[in-house]
Amino acid sequence: MDIKQSLVTNNLWWKNEKINSKFLLGRKRNEFESIINRLDEKRILSIIGPRRVGKSTLIYQTINYLLEEKKIDRKRILLFSGDDPSLFFDENDKLSDVLEVYFNEILEENISNISSKVYIFIDEIHFIKNWQNYLKVYFDRKYNIKFIVTGSSSIHLFKDANESLLGRIENIYVLPLTFNQFINFHRTYVSKKDDIILPKFDLDNPNQSFKALEDIYYNENLKLDIQKVLNEYILVGGYPEYFEERDITIWQRRLADDIITRGIYKDILTMYNIKSPEILEKLMYYIADNGSQTFSYSGMTGNFGIDTVTLISYIGYLKQAFLINVLENYSTNIGKIIRSNKKLGILDNGIQNSLLKRKHIDSNNAGHIVESMTDFDIRLLCEKENYNQYYYRNSDKEEIDIILDRKIDIIPIEIKYTNQIETSDTKAIKKFISKNKDNKVGKTKYGIIVTKNIYKKEDDLYYIPYWLFNL
Repeated sequence: MDIKQSLVTNNLWWKNEKINSKFLLGRKRNEFESIINRLDEKRILSIIGPRRVGKSTLIYQTINYLLEEKKIDRKRILLFSGDDPSLFFDENDKLSDVLEVYFNEILEENISNISSKVYIFIDEIHFIKNWQNYLKVYFDRKYNIKFIVTGSSSIHLFKDANESLLGRIENIYVLPLTFNQFINFHRTYVSKKDDIILPKFDLDNPNQSFKALEDIYYNENLKLDIQKVLNEYILVGGYPEYFEERDITIWQRRLADDIITRGIYKDILTMYNIKSPEILEKLMYYIADNGSQTFSYSGMTGNFGIDTVTLISYIGYLKQAFLINVLENYSTNIGKIIRSNKKLGILDNGIQNSLLKRKHIDSNNAGHIVESMTDFDIRLLCEKENYNQYYYRNSDKEEIDIILDRKIDIIPIEIKYTNQIETSDTKAIKKFISKNKDNKVGKTKYGIIVTKNIYKKEDDLYYIPYWLFNL
């Protein structure tokens, strides 16, 4: 198949055919609004996230929006994939070859004198050799093109690309669904009910935000409805494909095979010359089985038969592929942070449960899973806002699950997913707030306790049930 024929086959809307509804699904992720709001901006737009979170669906939904709402000329919208063998059979096939055919043979316009804007969507762009160099040229020549690209992790989009695309690219992170997103996917596909709009907890206005949650907390019917969905989310995680296959055995097998194994052996291996890729998979199982514990890299090496430098690299690959989360111990001393033990966890709780073959959740492990879920919520916030995330443990072994460093202040967050919280459970976070209250740098104004069902304010602490904690 030649380039022109391949593009015609993949861009059916050029023939006045609508996008097949199976590519659009019945619901849009929250990130859809962020994408369409940036379509008029000049910068390249990158959509970053692990495989199977819905990046390709977002592309089709965006194309449909351009066709149906913006009434863009059909041929001025181009989509192709970086791993399409009919376009990129070997390393000598170039991105410029595809675009040359598109402009000359399909659009029949000179790229340097385009009559009106062209929208070019490139899925899985990281498979194209030197893609960042080509986009830099097109961008710097100020062609009337809006590029929207996707990649399976920040490894792919930023390895060797930071310098060349600095100031030219803007990122939207698409990760597994947060619980707040999962609720409304569930109501669309399962319970067939209207959306629930949970107020966002504004970290700059905690009193106002806390008060806004009151009506929902005291609505018993709504509370029971949300908590029932939460129990399902704790088990299955946030990959939206779950709603196509709700059998837990089949779903967990799909998570393990498609997202974990292929994510490691296809995505990570495309970028790095890894001698023992099976160790990446073993690391995933090890982290799942020892979640919420702290580790020293030197202490872990004996379990895998590799040196510390290799282990650090492998853990970095898994983090950048959005498969795990890595937290360092918070300190105002950078040296201490670097030398501290790390806290490792699987990013998506559904993946963690599939690795451990856990098909039922009991009270003994629910707390650890909700801690991981909160870690994920904060990781997503940090990716969006360029914040930093830590855990805290001092020499007196006082611990706090999460420290959110917003550069302007520090917010400690403790997870206590139990029916009753003792005074001793909040001692460390209260001491931390008191100690840092008057700091000029790293000031701490308040803390948050993420609970199972306790909702109250006590001095500088906000107790918020997880099912209400929407960032």
